[in-house]
Amino acid sequence: MMTEEERQKMRQKRQRARKRKRVRKKILLIIAAIIILLAVFIVTVKLVNPDFDIASFLPNGKAQQAVELIDSKLFKKETTSSQAQPTTQKETTTKARDVKKTDYDYDDFSVFAFDTSLQGNQVGNLLNKSNGAVTYSSSYIYYSVEGKGIFRFEPNEERNAKIVSGNYNFKYLNVLGDYLYAVDVNSSVLKKFSVSGGDGVNIGDNIAFAYLYNDKIYFIGTDNTVGFINLNDNNKTVLYAAPAGKTVSFAGISLSRVFFVTHDSVANYDEYITVNLNDSNDVLNFRDDTKDNEIVNLSLECGFMYYYRKNDDSSYSLCRQKFGSDNIVTLIEKCSLTDYPVVYANRLYFGELDGSKYKARELNMNSKATKTMLYVSNCDGTGTLAVGYGYQYVFLIGTKSEGGEFACKASCIYTSSSSDNTLSFNGKKLTY
Repeated sequence: MMTEEERQKMRQKRQRARKRKRVRKKILLIIAAIIILLAVFIVTVKLVNPDFDIASFLPNGKAQQAVELIDSKLFKKETTSSQAQPTTQKETTTKARDVKKTDYDYDDFSVFAFDTSLQGNQVGNLLNKSNGAVTYSSSYIYYSVEGKGIFRFEPNEERNAKIVSGNYNFKYLNVLGDYLYAVDVNSSVLKKFSVSGGDGVNIGDNIAFAYLYNDKIYFIGTDNTVGFINLNDNNKTVLYAAPAGKTVSFAGISLSRVFFVTHDSVANYDEYITVNLNDSNDVLNFRDDTKDNEIVNLSLECGFMYYYRKNDDSSYSLCRQKFGSDNIVTLIEKCSLTDYPVVYANRLYFGELDGSKYKARELNMNSKATKTMLYVSNCDGTGTLAVGYGYQYVFLIGTKSEGGEFACKASCIYTSSSSDNTLSFNGKKLTY
């Protein structure tokens, strides 16, 4: 039999339970009222202005879903969940838009399972100050010299041949199979050549950057658009257009997405954006925004991000980070010069300014050993000199200072950096 004290405790327990129930009921009623008011507000706004994108002012989640539901059911509009067709060459109009702050849900690393034999150039070669002046195939190294043309260098016999002549400034060289691709930066025209040379064919206009993988050339347009050209039919697809006031730089690709960086020069911050090759509405952030040059010169090569990270003393360290991992590996501490490195297998090639010497350096990422491959003297760091990698040879190519003397030197990776082992461009070709 229960005592009076026990009965009292039971009554108190029931009272507390009833009180919690009343509180939960009130909360649910308040939430329901908010949802109803929100829905009424959205409908009212849509009736007044059907094209107003209220979703851009709401966080992702239920509110976002409510907007999409109202659009689809009440106003008979397609939502972002519908499969969108990318813009093609026949449909040249693109819409500048800011990215909804939705983070990339990392795929399995297999999305970076590239066949490197289908790669037209190293990403670093194309992004650094050389602007892709050097590339290579299994048999030849191709390099361009402003105002002179494009040259083909045969490594085994160390023989040169000029394959494209004319007063052009060809950059962003890519080679695959029987064809060489290059952008004439003076006219922003992408051209296709036979690997043996001759006259080229125009396959794209308004091209500011080009990277080839398999049957597509991924480009950044002169109007800060991002897309690709299908080499089977030369059809141009625009996937993204940067909002006004932002510039775009290429970062890399996976087998299904393009990765790039937008820069706001006024606010001095960067967004790291990826877009689906098959759905131009699938635009996501692949890492957190940065500001005040916290991260510089990010590139994505075979699923690894390489970038310079600012230290507390405002110097930079060169880092590597596997895509999707939080682990950051410092490769080179306190680099004297920040430019995009070039990565090939387990080797990383980067530029270093040592006094007035600009050095091409090699890092073995397994052993951490570094060595100087070659150098150019009388440099002040203001020019366009940069490292280029071309099968068994490392190049230093560009101007020594802003508007200054042009230099083009190459050295075999198996020899020392002495002058006896260094090839130099004499106005016609590389010679010892």
